Amino acid sequence: MQERRKRERAFAERLAPVSRSWRQLADDALSSLGISNSSGWALVHLLRLGKTVRQSELARVVGVTEPSLVRTLNLLEGAGLVARIADETDRRAKHLSLTADGEALAARIDTRLNTLRAGLLDGITDADLETTVAVLDRIAARVAESSSKP
Repeated sequence: MQERRKRERAFAERLAPVSRSWRQLADDALSSLGISNSSGWALVHLLRLGKTVRQSELARVVGVTEPSLVRTLNLLEGAGLVARIADETDRRAKHLSLTADGEALAARIDTRLNTLRAGLLDGITDADLETTVAVLDRIAARVAESSSKP
């Protein structure tokens, strides 16, 4: 049992630093393209989510509140990278879509992030990746379950 606790501790101690370091490398990749982190992540998530996305959905995926996202969207819209579309059924809601220029930049960002990810995961077997993803999914579900308990 003592060995199990050591492995659990080792896992927990590595998880956050690896996540932070990975995110820093990704942020550096965005910076190398001349785009801010907030704008870059908004663009790439819009690309991955599809044609038209509710502003609230983008905020959820990016991991920020809607008001926090508004400034970034204002900048992206002003730069001609994102278009806001009013929701016909809910005047308060906005839908977002990438313009042609926004899609081109988002594709460049996505390519850069794919290259980074491929380099970091080089030499790790498909089986190890599959197991790691499954373990992280189970932990995420338990965290969500714990967070929802009163």
